[in-house]
Amino acid sequence: MVGRNDERERLLEDLTRGYSGELKVIPVVGMGGIGKTTLAKEVYNDASICAHFDVRAWATVSQQHNVKDILVSLLNSTKEKNDTVYMKDEAELADMLQKSLKSRRYLIVLDDMWSGKAWDDVRLCFPNENKGSGILLTTRNTEVASAAGTENLSLQMSLMDPDESWNLFQNIVFSNEEIPSDEFETIGKQIVDKCQGLPLSVVVVAGLLSKSERTIEDWESVAKDAKSFVTNDPDEQCLHVLGLSYNHLTSDLKACLLYFGNFPEDSEITVKRLVRLWIAEGFLKLEKDFEREAEKCLQDLVDRCLVLVSKKSSEESKVKSCKVHDLIYELCLREARSQNTFVMKDCGSYRTLVIPGHLIRRQTDDEDNNLLKQTRSVFFCLFTSYSQPSA
Repeated sequence: MVGRNDERERLLEDLTRGYSGELKVIPVVGMGGIGKTTLAKEVYNDASICAHFDVRAWATVSQQHNVKDILVSLLNSTKEKNDTVYMKDEAELADMLQKSLKSRRYLIVLDDMWSGKAWDDVRLCFPNENKGSGILLTTRNTEVASAAGTENLSLQMSLMDPDESWNLFQNIVFSNEEIPSDEFETIGKQIVDKCQGLPLSVVVVAGLLSKSERTIEDWESVAKDAKSFVTNDPDEQCLHVLGLSYNHLTSDLKACLLYFGNFPEDSEITVKRLVRLWIAEGFLKLEKDFEREAEKCLQDLVDRCLVLVSKKSSEESKVKSCKVHDLIYELCLREARSQNTFVMKDCGSYRTLVIPGHLIRRQTDDEDNNLLKQTRSVFFCLFTSYSQPSA
């Protein structure tokens, strides 16, 4: 992890040092794409943390948080997975979680917490027995951090400085290779400067250039596009940089990436299921060996830093499940809407996707029933589901 050693060491020290008082709650605060989740994962998997805590558990909360989903995720981390947990209600799950954590030193990570209500809904599930346990939560919301965090333990993440940004960019684009010329370095630094120190922007634009022809003309073209958008809003600047990478994708890869927008935000999707859905939608144009081609498309998106690997096979050779960052997810929704291929409406607990030919559309009730005459596929997804969406 480039440029975050100080923050990492501070979290490791705060979590493992002796602390008299209540349960430690350490918020990691920062804007989207700044690296909160990446930092939390580094700490969560650190050898000293694994040795210090009796049990570790991770749950992604998300903007549309669901208490039952959170409890199930934590229980699946603390004990052997058991399908029967899905049949229990929230009160039963909360009781199970409390019992599994009781009298143990535990570390809980609550990733991507958007609201104080999400914290209030789960905080009583964590025993406070002064055993050195800790909760690490990541959030964009400073009010959540203030309400939930232990005094003086909140970590505010800052943007990377120019040197850190350039080092991260070099690691992705050139790896262990020498920079071809001073001209590449000059243009590269101009591109990195437009990322404004936001790690997600840096890794995505670096992923784009790592897959493109290594020519001055290509790099100048990307630099020109990056400079064409001027804003003081870092989120908008990030989305513009992400859009540059999206615009350089082939039509097949664009369709495959946009398909992530069909799932609820922060969904971890099994590759086996995703590949079959891509094939069923006709995104790939080969006449045979569709599955292998779909896996190649996925790997291409991973190499471009547009898709995150959640799990790999035991031999680390294949991706088993994946997801997209929530800013990439927002890009998927925005691009689909701008092309009039995607309409998002308030649909309560359910989401329905209708794809008539080239058109991707979300529909909530009986409106536009004539559209169904052209429908090629229907995708049902329940927001409160604990498994992969049905299709």
